[in-house]
Amino acid sequence: MEIIARPQWGAKRPRWTTRLRKPVDHVFIHHGATLLEDNSQEGESRILRAYQRYHLRKAWADIAYSFAVGPMTGNVYELRGWNNRPGATKHWNHRSYAICIIGDTTRQELSDKAIESIQSLLAVGVNAGLITPNFQIRGHRDVANKDCPGKRAYERLEEMRPNSEAAQPPALVAPSFKRTLKVRRPRMKDDLVRFIQLKVGLPITGVYDQVTAWHVGLWQLKTGLTVDGVFGPVSYRKMFGGS
Repeated sequence: MEIIARPQWGAKRPRWTTRLRKPVDHVFIHHGATLLEDNSQEGESRILRAYQRYHLRKAWADIAYSFAVGPMTGNVYELRGWNNRPGATKHWNHRSYAICIIGDTTRQELSDKAIESIQSLLAVGVNAGLITPNFQIRGHRDVANKDCPGKRAYERLEEMRPNSEAAQPPALVAPSFKRTLKVRRPRMKDDLVRFIQLKVGLPITGVYDQVTAWHVGLWQLKTGLTVDGVFGPVSYRKMFGGS
């Protein structure tokens, strides 16, 4: 499963962000309630930009949801992401993620591919320690007087929960090794850090900080490597294989 990052769908910068305390014990499913007529990635991106403009006009911090999913394609989009508090489910934002199905699932179909993408996304969250294993998955209408997330999505909520097979850690295809990672100032940022953090069960920030180095050290101890918290080529080969 590939998550389409904010720059790829044309997101504007948020006005501000609020860190989310993890793990969360709820996931809420929403829909945008506007008919999606173009199921291409550009069509999905266009409507996400419209959602964001509308939310910013309401003086919100950003587009309100954590992630979005294309109803037919199953494309997964990063919105506020794993680390920032969503703003879509009043009274529950401090303890939940919000996943928006693009479009209107009362008037349009919801594919099995979309359900599978939500399963995979939630499996990543559970295995990374961002979502509790016994989390509740609910529709927006369960806590507010709304039709959200639409008839078809609401009928399939339990199907979105990862099953035992989907809950296994996804296969990782890590970026190639480019440089040794260690704690320093300014903090080192690298796409590879996200894969390391997922492997050692940390929240995914992409920043090689002291917590990440500590857990790398624990992993090095378990795998028989020199314990120094530095992620160099030897650690890369041991964790991901290759050269």
